[in-house]
Amino acid sequence: MRLGKEGYMAKVENQMAVTSYLRHFIANMKHPSGKPRFQMLDGGDTCCLPVVSARLNPDLGLHYDDIDFQHALSESHWYVSGYSLGFENPMNEQFENLCEDVNATTTMFRIVVKSNLTQSLAENLADKIEKIVVVLDDMDDGYQSIHSKLTDLAIEDAEDEDLLKSLPDMGLPKRSSMQSQVQKSFRKKQLKRTSIMAQNIC
Repeated sequence: MRLGKEGYMAKVENQMAVTSYLRHFIANMKHPSGKPRFQMLDGGDTCCLPVVSARLNPDLGLHYDDIDFQHALSESHWYVSGYSLGFENPMNEQFENLCEDVNATTTMFRIVVKSNLTQSLAENLADKIEKIVVVLDDMDDGYQSIHSKLTDLAIEDAEDEDLLKSLPDMGLPKRSSMQSQVQKSFRKKQLKRTSIMAQNIC
């Protein structure tokens, strides 16, 4: 079923209204210092696509960046695209600035507001953003602390999986006992990982 002109325009207007809601929510967020939490990078409500572009305010000197923010937010089942504003130049293999007025380590993010992103969903996303930045602010040693814990668990899991693959070469009685022990250890670490994520991210 195809939308008529009026139906299409109503859909576009709703899409832009949801975009405006998210843009203003992000623009008005404050850090505990009183400074703006984010720096807006898009053209605003009057001359912009249904896309919200921003970055964490560099004046805050935060211990995490927009890529960390993207990963943390994804744990709440929301995905925003994080980008580095640097690139590897294939001509000289150097990491260079993408824009003249920012350095190569600068990051940003954007939220693409599709037509199926309703106002209630946008409000849920706003709520998750508000909670995630507080968690990231309070995290010991910055976002890296949780990242390193999960990396260590992933390495241990990979070692356990390698051990499980080697078990068929052993005798059946020994394999059965050993496999049971390793699987219990594997499940325990999976629960530990889930606990870490629930405590620090969700």
